[in-house]
Amino acid sequence: MRKSKFINGTIFILSLICLIISYKLFWNLGIYVDEFNTSPDVVLGGDFWLYMNWLRLGISAMLCILSGINLFRYEKEYISSFSTYTCLLIISFL
Repeated sequence: MRKSKFINGTIFILSLICLIISYKLFWNLGIYVDEFNTSPDVVLGGDFWLYMNWLRLGISAMLCILSGINLFRYEKEYISSFSTYTCLLIISFL
């Protein structure tokens, strides 16, 4: 039980750090776009990459919320939850 809480806590901290970095990069993009009178899709290379940036923010937020819920919830079967959150963590870094 103690080891699973440590791993869940580590996943939560890492996902929170990833979320904060993603939001800070998006915030800086907005500042740049505002100061140089351009648009985010021009800076990112098109609408597709703008949508991918929004998707990255959403997936990072979802991963952070799910790992936070998993951290404070007692769960008997640890293996399935660990593999689920490991897959989400890998997806968020793409």
